[in-house]
Amino acid sequence: MARPREFDTSTAIGGAMAIFWRQGYKATNLPDLLRAMGLTRGSFYKAFADKETVYFQTLLRYDTEVVSTTLAMLKACDTPLATTCLMPLFTPSGKADMGCFICNAMVEVAPDNPKVAQKTQEMADRLKEGILGVLEVRDVGLSPTHRADLAEMILHLYFGFQAMGKSGRAQDDWEGRIRRLLGE
Repeated sequence: MARPREFDTSTAIGGAMAIFWRQGYKATNLPDLLRAMGLTRGSFYKAFADKETVYFQTLLRYDTEVVSTTLAMLKACDTPLATTCLMPLFTPSGKADMGCFICNAMVEVAPDNPKVAQKTQEMADRLKEGILGVLEVRDVGLSPTHRADLAEMILHLYFGFQAMGKSGRAQDDWEGRIRRLLGE
């Protein structure tokens, strides 16, 4: 009879996500990962095949906890101005100096890992659809093609905002920029 796990998988994945987010995938070695997850080597290999498997689990968690929450927030926004609905995307979080987990994954891991590339693209596509939904509901006076282009541009601005946050650069007047972009 197999022994039950002596650790909480959710807590371990949370620790893995924190270290991957802070250090990056490639810079995180197995001892760092084990410490962050609170696991022994044996427990790690019994529960997870390898570092890549754990990393993908952290992407899934980010999707559930951050991307899905962001989409729900965009969908639930009931103010008449699209800028007001979009501003939470451009407000620094407590993790601003760590950048965006999706951006980090796209830049560091996705070029060499098709599974990560596909997952990060799926998350980005969902975010773009959420932004597009905000623009459609508020009828910003553009054709469907222009709205789609604008949603893509706002998504890229969001990722750029996140990357700039990682560099420690001041995040000034994004509300004014978005308002001008949308003509509000």
